[in-house]
Amino acid sequence: MNDIFISYAHIDNEAMTEEDKGWISQFHKVLGTRVAQLTGEKPSIWRDQKLGGNDVFDQAIVHQFCNARVMISIMSPRYLKSEWCMRELKQFHDNASSTSGVSFENKSRILKVIKTPFDTIDVPNEIQSVFASILGFEFFDVDSDTGKFKEYNTTFGAEAKHNYFSKIFDLAHEVSQLLKAMNDRETGNGETGVAATETKKIFLATTTKDLQPEHDRIYRNLIERGYQVFPDRPMPLVGTEFKQAVRDHLEKCDASVHLIGSSYGLVPEGEVDSVIDI
Repeated sequence: MNDIFISYAHIDNEAMTEEDKGWISQFHKVLGTRVAQLTGEKPSIWRDQKLGGNDVFDQAIVHQFCNARVMISIMSPRYLKSEWCMRELKQFHDNASSTSGVSFENKSRILKVIKTPFDTIDVPNEIQSVFASILGFEFFDVDSDTGKFKEYNTTFGAEAKHNYFSKIFDLAHEVSQLLKAMNDRETGNGETGVAATETKKIFLATTTKDLQPEHDRIYRNLIERGYQVFPDRPMPLVGTEFKQAVRDHLEKCDASVHLIGSSYGLVPEGEVDSVIDI
């Protein structure tokens, strides 16, 4: 059984320079190394390195990723347009739903990495429900003044390189925790009952783009100190549902952290106040 299946569009791994080894290839290497450092064991990672849309989607290939513990979808405009990628995602989701479940101890076994931003209206209907409850790891920044984005890439300068490693380390921590929990369950070594109850829970409120780096640093610090951080899935965009989700999270958390910046923030549907004010 593979530990991790990386689903991606092949165009996103094409080298931009002679020195570039490909974004996906480097992601694969860094993630594998970091997960090994955190768990003490080298993870088994599988990704399709040669098949494309014209190749046969046979059971041998399906077996490689359907039996993986965790799936990482590297999202981009091309990924959403790839019939092959959509089939991989749907097949993994359907197989997980009918066997061991899409989530494990309230953590999704499908993780989305957003490499290149895209318009949400471009997300195919058949996978909208799959990603509705999954937090994403954004590997880019957006300039609030111009609206232009800059991807996290080790070849794009010191800041982009720093952001790249910070974000992939966050992802590696999430993957490591999930793999460890699944392994503990399989071997009967997992902590239950009192140990699980005593974990402190923190509500880290949604913030605006100008404070996202600070939000991510606080999240990273809390996770490394052993806290359980909420929300652990995307918040609803409809006002009444958003408010109820906030109440539900606050009721089970021991403390909450709210970052207030210069931007007003997103206003949920049906509301006049932003998510920050709510």
